[in-house]
Amino acid sequence: MNRGIYPPLAGAITLEHRMEVLSHNIGNVHTTGFKKDKPVFATILGQTSGPSVPGIDLFPTMDGLPPDRSQGALFQTGEPLDVGLEGNGFLVAQTPDGLRYYRGGKLYRNANGNLVAHTGDPLLGKKGSITLPPGDVVIGVDGTLRVNNQVVDKLRVDTIADGQETVKVGNLFWTVPDQVVADKQTTVHQGMLEQSNVNPALDMVELIKVTREYEQMQKAIKAMDELAAQAIQAGRVQG
Repeated sequence: MNRGIYPPLAGAITLEHRMEVLSHNIGNVHTTGFKKDKPVFATILGQTSGPSVPGIDLFPTMDGLPPDRSQGALFQTGEPLDVGLEGNGFLVAQTPDGLRYYRGGKLYRNANGNLVAHTGDPLLGKKGSITLPPGDVVIGVDGTLRVNNQVVDKLRVDTIADGQETVKVGNLFWTVPDQVVADKQTTVHQGMLEQSNVNPALDMVELIKVTREYEQMQKAIKAMDELAAQAIQAGRVQG
């Protein structure tokens, strides 16, 4: 077996993962509150029966897929229950799977008057789940909720403590770390939503670049395979 085929094969697999991530990011460019993924790459040394050969037994691999939590642009909607967060904070929802962080910002008042996320899961305030009485809702920059000029509650906005992490779990939700900190710097904007932080122009250029690199890897694999076939054929002739 020609060991030289393994580096381009590993490279092609890694580039395929990169294309999947870029396609997923671009596909969510219009998803409110979406945070793009940024793959992290590393190299691993392959196990061989003999001495390792530089450039032959060192393979690229995808080492992780951390999200980019940078701020997305805010845009005006005029809807009173749309909430755009400016800062690092997260809203908190109570789901059947436990507490979840939320940046989507598109909120609703259900038939019972509860303030809920797009999934129907209750949003939490300082007092727990929030029930809005009939009337006009005003949300202050600090998250205070008023209906008919009466304070109802204040949106719970958390930030991630140092050393803690949060990961995506679907439906624009994120896990809640073991340690949470009340956020005092994030600004709440009523009638606005946060756009995805994907830059479609840059990601499309990157996708084209990665696609070309993938094609080059395919050509290298084909060339290695043809060389191996020629070597086998030559061995048969000489035998």
